[in-house]
Amino acid sequence: MGAMPTSDMPGHVKLHDRVYNALDHCQESRSVDFKASSSWDDLKLKIVRTVIGMGNLRDGGIIIIGASENGDSWDLTGITNNHLSTYDVDDIIDSVNKYASPPIKIDIVLVKYRNDEKFLAFQVHEFSNTPFVCKKNTPDGNKILCAGEFYVRPAGKPRTIKVSSAEDMHDLLELAAEKRARRILEVAHRIGLKPTETASQRFDEELGGL
Repeated sequence: MGAMPTSDMPGHVKLHDRVYNALDHCQESRSVDFKASSSWDDLKLKIVRTVIGMGNLRDGGIIIIGASENGDSWDLTGITNNHLSTYDVDDIIDSVNKYASPPIKIDIVLVKYRNDEKFLAFQVHEFSNTPFVCKKNTPDGNKILCAGEFYVRPAGKPRTIKVSSAEDMHDLLELAAEKRARRILEVAHRIGLKPTETASQRFDEELGGL
């Protein structure tokens, strides 16, 4: 296994700050998810499900491994070396994209926090054109992931759910429509098309010549 990238490497400044902010506040949300230190095999399916849900969220989200809830507080003990040794960037990305379509862009880095503990962070990027859908069932009848399902992170209690109603789909459709409209305008600009002039605009132009 290759060495895990660290957040102090070039290109990860924003992710480093985002992880620090999340750990400083210890507040889960639609875009922030904490998981206790565990091996990749133990967390794999849960992480894949959360990654797909966050990829369907505006601005994506981050998953941080090494923080666990303890009553009304959080234990920021970091990820153990034994657990960390089970994670490999290429294997993680390959595993995620065996279930996700289209492929999801993920940044994975090790972050050394203020208490000198290490946390493993996944930054999930929002979809570019088409919302992410699960393309494969999990094995052995496990229904954590099901082919053909869309997963989202709804408002309220932080969690990842499959879309089962129009309300669940609302934000996802709105984001997809914005991206579609933006692409149409970009293509129109690229090929030299201009918006159709309205009657009011033509009248204003005629008055301007008087």
